[in-house]
Amino acid sequence: MSHLGYYAATWRLPNDLALGKGSVGYNVPGRLASVGADHRDPAQAGAFFAFAAPELAYDRHDIDQQKRLIHDAFDGLGWEVPRLLASLNEAPEPYFDSISRADVDTWSKGRVCLVGDAACGATIGGMGSGTALVAAYVLACELARTPDDHRAAFTRYERGLRKYAEGCQAGGGRTGKFLAPGTATGIRLRNTLLSRPLLLNGMLRLGERVSSTVALPDHPAGLSRAGRR
Repeated sequence: MSHLGYYAATWRLPNDLALGKGSVGYNVPGRLASVGADHRDPAQAGAFFAFAAPELAYDRHDIDQQKRLIHDAFDGLGWEVPRLLASLNEAPEPYFDSISRADVDTWSKGRVCLVGDAACGATIGGMGSGTALVAAYVLACELARTPDDHRAAFTRYERGLRKYAEGCQAGGGRTGKFLAPGTATGIRLRNTLLSRPLLLNGMLRLGERVSSTVALPDHPAGLSRAGRR
């Protein structure tokens, strides 16, 4: 697992700010505090914090320790940060994790084969769900092609998808820097980009051209027959 320089946290809280659609946020270099209404329940909201930090040592089962790490990163900031941190104290199950990338030398061993985040995950921005669906489909096709030789199926599966998956993972390395740029200049440039439709649309079009793609195999006939049973 490779640490990508940032941590992220999210938790639920009452929508005391009477937020409507979308979310609002506050940036200082290396830190983002944001909150948005829950579209399923307007009385509830969700906080999302991200901050730059070297890899931290903490107990993943110790929620109070994780809350202290978030407090330490954001204490002293203005805007609505104190109110949001106060709500964190009451949150029973906050999410807290590093923004990291899974780097696995091989996706299979024996009769075990990895799919999705276990093989090629990135915490945020790595297209994890989409990659997992594509990988599950390709793995199923390869197993159907050689049902009596899982090793060959695993090899073809990884050979066909690794480059695609690594291209998707690359987005995880940009996420923290985009959410919480490390300098005031970086924040201004990011905000300028988001506020200029022409620039934003150009960036999105560029992203479409350089995004990772893969040619999917057709379902073997045997797999189709199995699916109808």
